[in-house]
Amino acid sequence: MRPKWNTARPDDEPYNPRPSKTRRKQTMDRHQQLGELLLRLKPAHWAALPVLESLLAALREDARIHAQEAKRRHHQYIGKLMRQQDLDALLDHLETVLPPPAKMTPLATTIQRLLQEGEKAVQETVQRLPGCDRSYLRELVESIQEADAQSLSDESAEAQHQLQLYLREMQLIQRF
Repeated sequence: MRPKWNTARPDDEPYNPRPSKTRRKQTMDRHQQLGELLLRLKPAHWAALPVLESLLAALREDARIHAQEAKRRHHQYIGKLMRQQDLDALLDHLETVLPPPAKMTPLATTIQRLLQEGEKAVQETVQRLPGCDRSYLRELVESIQEADAQSLSDESAEAQHQLQLYLREMQLIQRF
């Protein structure tokens, strides 16, 4: 058994740090913004959403809340419920329901440019999506490139999925 203060890892053990508190808060804020986006949809659209019943109940309950502080807390609760949802299915549904943006670069093209051009493409993406976190975007791109360089296809696929999910969330949030 290794001593607790020894941070050395065997070479076969991948380094997988827990997300920082800042990163967790940023993810929480994105989930809350997606929840607020769902509140802007007409209630008739809610029935078709691929979400759990608890989130649908929270969306319905929002109309009854009028106090500003209570509404803020309720939006945080909706953001918490969003963590339990299948975001891929929800984003797919929202992209079909919401009107397409006037000018938006296809996601596959954006990801390809990020991987090929690096920092220049990161800068352009951040300018195009103002709510996008430059350091997190750079971190995702670097993790894909690092996994590709080490021929770790599973980690590369997971990192690409995270990048795609992040960009899809940012594009949807940008629409409103």
